[in-house]
Amino acid sequence: MMPKIPLKAIVLVHFVLTVWGTQAYLNGSCWISPSYAYMNFFVLAIGIWAVANKESIDSILLFLVLTFVSIIMDMILIGIYYSRGFDLFYTSPHLGEFRFSAGMAILNLLLKPFTCILLYHQYRERGGDYNMGLPGGHPAGSGYENIDQPIPSNSQVEAAHPHSSIHDVSKPPLPE
Repeated sequence: MMPKIPLKAIVLVHFVLTVWGTQAYLNGSCWISPSYAYMNFFVLAIGIWAVANKESIDSILLFLVLTFVSIIMDMILIGIYYSRGFDLFYTSPHLGEFRFSAGMAILNLLLKPFTCILLYHQYRERGGDYNMGLPGGHPAGSGYENIDQPIPSNSQVEAAHPHSSIHDVSKPPLPE
């Protein structure tokens, strides 16, 4: 059973961790590329959209997909810029600030897979299907009917039957 964590809390936690992950500056330069902040704040803006539109499947799906993409991007950016940041701050009295900032960026990255699972459950609660809007297979019982086939393939479709009064021949015919 997945815990029911409000979407607002997810967005807030990632916002705080992103801010803390980008706070270490030295000589006007951050330890990590500005693209880290741009990407994460854009994803959080989509998260705010998902919070605002509680019924929207598209907003939560886009938030989920971009969060998944940001996992890969975070791994690349932290991997590239961590050693540069360490070299920049090593002789500085602000080494602790760099370590805290890098640790929060790493913690943000570690929480994102769990966030993706929570977002997927939110997506399903909002009525999203298993194929997540992608073309191709449809889950059984989805109500999908292939209109290219001459006979309906969906077993949920009822056949039309004439009303019982049409077959009643005891009534006199109508005048012409």
